[in-house]
Amino acid sequence: MKRNFILFATVCLSAMMLMTACSQRYPGYKKTNRGLYYKFYSQNMAAPQPKLTDFLKVKMTCYLHDSLYFDWQDAGNEVFAQLKESYFPGDLQEAYAMMHEGDSASFYIKADSIALKYYSRNPDSVGLKADDYFRYEVKLVEVQSEEAFTANIEKMKETMRQASKEELTAYMEQNYPDVKPLSSGVYIIPVETGKGRCPVKGEKVELDFAAFLLNGKSVGSTFDSPEKFSFVLGEGQTLRGWEEIVPNMHLGERVRAIIPSELAYGEHPVGEIPAFANLVYDIKLLKITTAAELQAEAEKEMRQLREKSEKGFYEYLKANNITDYTATGLFFTKTLVTDGEMPQNGQTARIKFVATYLDGTPLGDSDQLGGHYDVVVGKGAVLRGLEEGVAMMRVGEKARFVLPYTLAYGEKPYNNIPAYSNLVFDVELLEVLEEK
Repeated sequence: MKRNFILFATVCLSAMMLMTACSQRYPGYKKTNRGLYYKFYSQNMAAPQPKLTDFLKVKMTCYLHDSLYFDWQDAGNEVFAQLKESYFPGDLQEAYAMMHEGDSASFYIKADSIALKYYSRNPDSVGLKADDYFRYEVKLVEVQSEEAFTANIEKMKETMRQASKEELTAYMEQNYPDVKPLSSGVYIIPVETGKGRCPVKGEKVELDFAAFLLNGKSVGSTFDSPEKFSFVLGEGQTLRGWEEIVPNMHLGERVRAIIPSELAYGEHPVGEIPAFANLVYDIKLLKITTAAELQAEAEKEMRQLREKSEKGFYEYLKANNITDYTATGLFFTKTLVTDGEMPQNGQTARIKFVATYLDGTPLGDSDQLGGHYDVVVGKGAVLRGLEEGVAMMRVGEKARFVLPYTLAYGEKPYNNIPAYSNLVFDVELLEVLEEK
């Protein structure tokens, strides 16, 4: 009996130690097997519980080290979150799924995981440490199905859209009762006469403008700025309303234009401009550049860019004493030479690389791609200059390849890489594999 008592006491002590370990970090909180710390202030198990894709109307604040980190109610709008699959174990999605309508609870969640998985931010860049936890104070006010939420949003939009139309009608009746709109719905009131011609599609226009809400609030102006507003007509570079107004203006003319919300920013708030806002613009047409002149300017700019690129390329080669080259114009220098295997057509060359522009600005590296990068020789699936360079290497070798733009991304921009970009690749050939 004594032996059984000792065994029972040992088991109890172990269980107590385990429970203490779980609660020592945040006393009063329980912990799920996925690492979510939680504590309910109020809980109604009979109330509706959210399902995947449901929308949750919540009141929520976030704390870090007991200091307020973010308050979602500060913006003055209702806050909704959609219940989705978890982004990581013990995350907010798991927290939402535990709650019922009307519940109030507190949750501790790994802060670095929130930064990475929810906002794609490096935790260090926002001052978060590996052991930091956010404390979320959450009240689940209401649960709506995705269908009901979408229907409510559309109903709200239609109400705002109708109110916007009524506001515009009242404004015009009070201020410009005799002005009729264009077929598009834009109103134009002449202010100063212009003596030049009207611009046409494909031409670039330069303008001064001042923008206002119907209540007179200013939301932007260029009249006192050296920077003027410009765009090419017909290329969708600006508001639909501007595309209707400017072709009706003569060079030098100044007008007041009233643009209905659907031809302005529509349902999207922009800066100080709310959703479904009708806008008033004072506009003066300062300059017209013809399509032929635009083409000549573009060609001149590209010619200058090409000349600068070619000059920079040869200056780099001279400064770095790189003299070896191939018939295609690929320049290179081997910094480590071996007698290892060379990749043949159809084989996979596994490499490590660091890519930069000529001035050393980073472009990318194999560490961002999992530690290595595979090039199938002869397949034409990578930059011409890189594939040609890798095919010249032996296993274990290291080399620097200087790619002229003709062997890189060429004469046009590619993603964020400018046209006529010469590139530098520092490459190490790790191994040769059969094609996979």
